[in-house]
Amino acid sequence: MRILLYVHYNLLLITVLVIMLSGCAGISQQYRASDEGISANYNVKKEQLISPKEKVVISSIDRRVNKEIIGEGAKPTVGTRVFGYVAFGVIYYVMPGQPTYKDQQDPITIFKTAMTERLSKNGVVVTNNHENGMLILELLVRQFKLDFNFGKWNGEVGYIARVKKSGEIICESNIYEKATAFNLYGFGSGERAISEAFNKAIDRLDVNDCFSKFQK
Repeated sequence: MRILLYVHYNLLLITVLVIMLSGCAGISQQYRASDEGISANYNVKKEQLISPKEKVVISSIDRRVNKEIIGEGAKPTVGTRVFGYVAFGVIYYVMPGQPTYKDQQDPITIFKTAMTERLSKNGVVVTNNHENGMLILELLVRQFKLDFNFGKWNGEVGYIARVKKSGEIICESNIYEKATAFNLYGFGSGERAISEAFNKAIDRLDVNDCFSKFQK
């Protein structure tokens, strides 16, 4: 009986420790996202990708109808400001009124950067030098947005991917991904939502299906 209680006690301690560490990480992310601005971060996964015979040139082009990154739901209203002062008092004055996107991170260039990392770190030769006969992977960015609604952050990312050779479109994919995060850590939770949607969108492109056409 004592052994069983000891095991349960240790499991409880481990659970509490994990929650505390998670909370500290969330608070740290919230502070950074508030102070430096929200960013979309991509994590490369190990994949078995088909490597075409030709080198690949990647470009990202802005095709968004709405250039706003922060949606209306994430922008403060008079009501939310008044509620903030009532709930938090003078401290609310120094809190940022709405999330901002990190100045050093261009929302269009990151598509090229992330896709380059995904392909090059999984065996595909990517270059910036345009030469005749090379494969061109165009990423036409149509959506990159973070919004807030009913206690949840909503990240939306969409683009059209085109693989071209000698001006001819060989493969085309229309990709859209969405991710949500409960507002546990303020702007840090918003960053998680847009980063998750961005990662899912980059990884969703079936490059093997496109590159297999050049193996025949």
